[in-house]
Amino acid sequence: MSFTLENWNALIRTTLLPSNNDLLALSNESIAILVKVTKDEEDRVRTLFLEGMLQRKKVKDKQQFVKLNQAMLIRLLDKLSFYRKTIDLDNKILKLYEAVSSRLESMLYFIEDFFGNYFDRNEKVPACYLEGSIQELCRQVESLEECIQPRPPYINAVGNILATNFRKFCIEKKDKATYNELIYQKELMKNLLADDTLSAEDSINKVLFYFNYNDDEYVAYLYEKFVLLTQSLDTKNEKISALRYEQKKCNQLQVRLDVSLSLVLPSLSKQVNQWLEEEIKFLEIDNIPKPVKAAAIPAVTEKSYFLVPFKGTEIHLLLKSFIDSGGAPVETYKSLFEKAGAYLSNKNQKGFSTESLQKASDKINYAAKENVKRFLQKMMRNIDSY
Repeated sequence: MSFTLENWNALIRTTLLPSNNDLLALSNESIAILVKVTKDEEDRVRTLFLEGMLQRKKVKDKQQFVKLNQAMLIRLLDKLSFYRKTIDLDNKILKLYEAVSSRLESMLYFIEDFFGNYFDRNEKVPACYLEGSIQELCRQVESLEECIQPRPPYINAVGNILATNFRKFCIEKKDKATYNELIYQKELMKNLLADDTLSAEDSINKVLFYFNYNDDEYVAYLYEKFVLLTQSLDTKNEKISALRYEQKKCNQLQVRLDVSLSLVLPSLSKQVNQWLEEEIKFLEIDNIPKPVKAAAIPAVTEKSYFLVPFKGTEIHLLLKSFIDSGGAPVETYKSLFEKAGAYLSNKNQKGFSTESLQKASDKINYAAKENVKRFLQKMMRNIDSY
C-alpha cells in the first residue's frame, strides 16, 4: 500500500468505522479537530505525492505510482460512500464522513488535473462522483428528448436511438463505470446539446462519426436509410452514384481514433464503408451487360431480393408475429417462410430457406427480440407522424 495515504487509510478503516463505539461518543469539538486534521493531512499527502513523482525518473514508474495512489483513493472514497448508507447514522458523523470525503476527492482531482498523462482512465469512477454524474446525465437525456420532440421524423429516429443509449448507460452503469466510459457519455452528450446540433441530421451524424458511435441500432438505421435511398432511384447507375456520394460524405467527416462507444465492435466508419462497398460492388457486377444467348435458349429471369437489415432469427420473429397477429389468416408458419424467405436478403445472405428460418427458432435470444420490438415501435411512431 502506498505510504502516501497511510494515515487516511488508517483513519477510514478504523476510527471512522460505523461500528466503532468510540466514533459515536465523539464530541462536536473532537469532530472539528478530526476535520482539521484531515485538511492538514491533505496538504501533507500532496507534498508527499509530488516528492514521490520527482523521485521517479522513468515514465513507467511514474505511471505505476499514480495508478497506485489513484486506486487507493477511489477505494477509500467508496468505503466512505458505503459508510454513509448506514441506517440511523448520526447527523454529525454523516457530516464528518462528507468532510473527509471532500478531502479525498480534492486529492484525486489534483492528480487527474496535473498528472493526466499518467492517470488510469480504465479505473472505476468513485461511487460518490459517479452518482452525481449519472443524475446529471439523466437530466440531460430529458433535455435531449425535449429538443428532438418538435423535429422531423428522421431526427426523432436518431434522437430516440441516442436517448436509449444514455438511459441504458445510466441504468447499467449506475454502480460501476470506468473513467473512459463516463467521459465518453458526458462528452457525447455535451456535443449533442451544443449549439444547434440536434436541429439537423447532418450535424448529428457529424458528432456521432467524430465520437465513433458504433452502436448496432445506429448502424442499422444508416443501412436502412441507404436502402431507402436506392429504392427511390430507377437505374443502377443512379443507385451507384448515390451510394458513392454518401460514402464520400461519411469519409470526409472528422473522426477521433482514440474513442468509441463499443470496444468489441468495428469502428463506425469501417462498418459503414464496408456495407457501402459491398452494395456498390453488387450493383456494379449486376450492371455488367450479359452476353446475348442463342434464341433457342430461353433467357434466365433475374431473381429480385428485398434487402432487410435483419438477421435470420429476427426475420423468423417478424414473420411468426405477422401470422399470430392475423396478418395472413390462410397461411401457416411454414408456407409464409417458403413464400417470403426466398426473396429476403441481408448484408450477409441472399434468400432464406424454409428450413433455415424454422431452425432459427432455436437461436432466438433477448437481443433479437429487442431489435424486432424497436423496429415495430419505430413503425408505430412513423405511422403517427404520417
